[in-house]
Amino acid sequence: MKALIACGIFLISLISGCASINQQAIEFRTSNGIAFEFNSRQFDTVDIQPSETQIWRGSELVGSVATMETNADFSTAVEEVRQGFGEAQKSSGDVTELDLGEGVYGFSATVNGYTTAFIATSKHRSTWITISADENIFDNVLSTLRVN
Repeated sequence: MKALIACGIFLISLISGCASINQQAIEFRTSNGIAFEFNSRQFDTVDIQPSETQIWRGSELVGSVATMETNADFSTAVEEVRQGFGEAQKSSGDVTELDLGEGVYGFSATVNGYTTAFIATSKHRSTWITISADENIFDNVLSTLRVN
């Protein structure tokens, strides 16, 4: 009888959502054809600023995405991001070149628990993006990255 009651309580909690295992992924798309996802459990507010979109959980900034104009000193966004990789390697942070496929170049840099990816595509010569996230969730965000 106790086992039947325990099973009943378990089933009720599943039905009511108390033991929900469903995690909704929210897709973010940038103007230069790059898309990525954040799990809805990782944030509760999206703050749209003129130059970036910030992703918050309570009062903690957990991520952001920004589109950057290619500097006039560079002929393409890819060229500028490659130069940035060289400069970032001179810093004290953890810098990693990303394998993003043909026509896409990027790297990530982790400093003080926050990781930022700098990504450019050959299709969009005049802009590149940054995707920043708490280092605990960055790999999950990066694993969903797609270039259209």
